[in-house]
This record gives sequence, structure tokens and C-alpha cells, in this order.
Amino acid sequence: MIKDLFNYIKDLYGSRKLIEKFSVNDFKARYAGSFLGILWAFIQPTVTILVYWFVFEVGLKSTPTGNIPFFLFLLTGIIVWFFFSESLVNGTNCFREYNYLVKKVTFNIKILPTVKIISSLYTHIFFIIFALVMVLLYGKPLTPYFLQIFYYLFCLIVFLTGLTWISASLQPFFTDILQFINVGMQVLFWGTPILWDVNIFPPELLWILKLNPLYYIVQGYRESFFGQGWFWEHPVMTAYFWGFSFILLFVGIWIYRRLRPHFADVL
Repeated sequence: MIKDLFNYIKDLYGSRKLIEKFSVNDFKARYAGSFLGILWAFIQPTVTILVYWFVFEVGLKSTPTGNIPFFLFLLTGIIVWFFFSESLVNGTNCFREYNYLVKKVTFNIKILPTVKIISSLYTHIFFIIFALVMVLLYGKPLTPYFLQIFYYLFCLIVFLTGLTWISASLQPFFTDILQFINVGMQVLFWGTPILWDVNIFPPELLWILKLNPLYYIVQGYRESFFGQGWFWEHPVMTAYFWGFSFILLFVGIWIYRRLRPHFADVL
């Protein structure tokens, strides 16, 4: 199984030029025909951020978390969620969306979930830069801790890769999977420390929330932006996250290999 994983990674690396080309085309095609075009990729998340900020800080008078203004606390967490949710939904539907490629024996369709992740990455990079600018405008210093944002971004991509291999492989046979994912994401959103501070929960309950892999990434993003610590200072959480992610990758590879020969029959 480990050999299969390395072969898949090698295969994706060998197709990196094709993945880049397809991801750019996918990003453009998503908004083709609309008046504002790709601006919608940035407008909708920005409006969502402003709505949450208005409701929780202006309306509910949410107080700063530590010395972090609520707007920055919200922004540095919710950009992770935007990338995760968009990649998962689009990646799950990739084989059905590109069914004409699935039926081509010569095309390497295993790159399609990765294409969807990279397509969503372009918007995510914009919001990382936007969050960094807002942190500086609020008078927070940029520290060397910010460099580990690349580590946590890599963590998120690996986690999404395993998850989308599973969901995309099942979707042609189980079309309701997107409905289950949408329901599950509603629960996951509130189970991830995006709008709430981890300190409000007692330790005996917090460990349950830490089972959510996104907990590790969201907290890591905030530590990177606000200079609060290095990822190796959380050895247990780091080991758990990577163990969980590798299990997803192995399961995703196994499911894909078993179901791939039947894709063309059901799409």
C-alpha cells in the first residue's frame, strides 16, 4: 500500500504541468458567462466574512480573543474553511463533471481531484495575502512564525487529497454523497474553531473537538499569523493529524483502484 501511495504521488508529480493547465482552465470556466467573471470567486467569500463580522462583533458584541481583534480571529480561521469546503464539494463531483474524460482510456483521470484542489487554491492564496494585509493594518507585527503557513497549507492539501479521492470515487455510484457532505459540513463548521475560542471549552470536552483534523489546521493558521507558536510544539496533534491523513490517502487509493474500472459504465 505504501508503494502504491508513492506511485500515485510520483504520477501526480509527473502530471504537474497538465494539472496546472487544467486547474487554470477549471478556475476560469467556473465563472465563464457571468458578468463579473472570476470576481465572484472573491466577492462571495468577502460578503460572508463581512456578514459574520457584523453579526458577531457588531450585533452580538463579541470580545477580542486574547489580544486578537475578533475580525482578525474570524478572518484567519474562515479562509481555511472556504478552501476546504470548496475543494471538497468540487472535488467530489469531478469525475461526473469531466465524464467525457473518464471515458477516454488514455487520459489519467486520477489527477482530476487534485485539479479541483489546485483550482480552489488560487482564491485561497488571495485570501491568505488579504488576511496578512489586514493583520498588518491592525498593527500586528509579521514574525518568522508566518513562514509555517506553507506547512499548514501543505497539511490541508494532503488532507483534502485523501478525502476527495474517497468522495470522488464513490460519487458515480452514490450520487447522494454530496447531500451527505453538505449536511456533514454544517456540523463540521461549528465543530471547528472558526467563530469560537478554544478556551471556552473545558479540557475534558476539548479533546473531542481536537479529533477534527481541521482543528489542527485552523489553530496552526492563527499561530502562523499571530506568532503564537511552532507546529513542532504540538507533537501529539501533529502525529494524530498525519496519521489520520495517511489513513485517508491509503483508503482513497484502495477505493479508487477498486472502482475505477466501473466509472465509464455508470457515468
